[in-house]
Amino acid sequence: MQNEYVEDITLAEVKKILIDKGKDAKLNYEQKLAYDHVKMFSKITLSNALKLKEKLKELELSEELVIKIIDILPNELELNLITEKERDFDESKKEKILAIVEKFKKE
Repeated sequence: MQNEYVEDITLAEVKKILIDKGKDAKLNYEQKLAYDHVKMFSKITLSNALKLKEKLKELELSEELVIKIIDILPNELELNLITEKERDFDESKKEKILAIVEKFKKE
């Protein structure tokens, strides 16, 4: 079995990859479904997703949590659900996350 490097990426990044792939070759059935999904559910542009990723990393969040936050752009209730199983996660950090996310929702 081959070990492949796996990286978590945002829906905005997936969308860019599929758009680029579609320029070079026709997307297969699964890729078309994935593209339709990201087109429907991606809430943020690629450039804003990358900026938001950097801001959230400054808060020392896990990569997985950062990706979830970017893809969902959660409100307070959704953030509470996302972080429910996180250890050492205090209210001040949640407030910072919500403030950062709110800025990007407006852009």
